[in-house]
Amino acid sequence: MMMNKLFVTLLLLVALPFVPVKAQGIDYDILCSLQQQRTPAMDKVMVWTSNSLVLAPAVPAGLLASGLATDNRQLVSAGTATGISFLTAAVVTEAVKFSVHRPRPYIAYTDDLIPVKTTIGYSFPSGHTSLTFAVAASLSLSCRKWYVVAPSMLWAGGVAFSRLYLGVHYPSDVATGMVVGILSGIAGYWLSQKICSENEVPPAKMLTPPIVLKF
Repeated sequence: MMMNKLFVTLLLLVALPFVPVKAQGIDYDILCSLQQQRTPAMDKVMVWTSNSLVLAPAVPAGLLASGLATDNRQLVSAGTATGISFLTAAVVTEAVKFSVHRPRPYIAYTDDLIPVKTTIGYSFPSGHTSLTFAVAASLSLSCRKWYVVAPSMLWAGGVAFSRLYLGVHYPSDVATGMVVGILSGIAGYWLSQKICSENEVPPAKMLTPPIVLKF
């Protein structure tokens, strides 16, 4: 049931690039406004923030490696959740990109929108946003502590904003990427719980017959 709801939601999101021209005009206006606020120093910060996407696959790999090395089930579970979430977001994002074929903003508006740096591929949805939010959401569900949730979400939000600032995505690309990422994070966490619970070894006390005390 849960997976069916996620699938329907993702199908609805695919329709976003085809909304009326007025809504697409809002996308354009926001990018124009951000473009006017750029500074050389902020350009460097936003490029660095965008490139921090490399942490997305590093998080599940690190958690799994640490969990297996220390025999820590919680770390293994968190690594499994973030790994599944990352892969789910990647597959969904690429499938939608190649279904919609939305061009980058600076390609659609060559004379008006100038990116800080160019990139390849289609625009909708934002892959950077979906991947970082997938990892952040599943990690937040796996470890519900403020010192994990806050930095994770701030990182994902920073990456999402950087894609707008750099001029390589529309706001609707980023908004959809956030939804895809969060849903992928929830799905990854749910699947990891199923996998880990099915593979969990019963406690030792359950493997031995009960002790009967005789008086």
